[in-house]
Amino acid sequence: MAIKQDQIIAIKYSASVDNEVIDNNIEETEPLFFMYGRGQMMPGLETRITEMNIGDSADLEIPAAEAYGEYNPDVIQTVPKEHLAHLDLHEGLVLQGQGENGEPVMVVVKQINEDSVVMDHNHPMAGQDVHFSVTIEDIRDPSDDELTMGIAAENQHHHQHEEGGGCCGGNSSDNSGGCGCH
Repeated sequence: MAIKQDQIIAIKYSASVDNEVIDNNIEETEPLFFMYGRGQMMPGLETRITEMNIGDSADLEIPAAEAYGEYNPDVIQTVPKEHLAHLDLHEGLVLQGQGENGEPVMVVVKQINEDSVVMDHNHPMAGQDVHFSVTIEDIRDPSDDELTMGIAAENQHHHQHEEGGGCCGGNSSDNSGGCGCH
């Protein structure tokens, strides 16, 4: 049975790049929950689990274009160092910024010059294929509240911060799996 738009999916997984684990929840008690088809997971992972059922496991290769995207040399930016004077700058520093549409984006400090800083707006994992070992723990239909919020009930506690706080990162468009709260 195919997974359908907006169903709540629970997975256990291990993700690796070049045989180095970059993320996993295999040892954790709770699986990762997400609403299918809402951009909460990388598109290549979603398309490859569509025909899986509860209890199914698979090893999946996700090409860079369907994972964190291809590396784009056109999104390297040089900014005056004085604009970042409030930061403790060092090469490799990952900063969270805001994209053109208000979405959260990660920016990596690539080079620090005397008067300028070279920043890379590519996702730090851009251009890399990702290997997933994944098991489907659960598939269920969403509640009306989940449909309205666009978030699995199991994840909603991350979005109910202090009064007026809302989500700490907004809905992620970089396919990193959520709002940036984790």
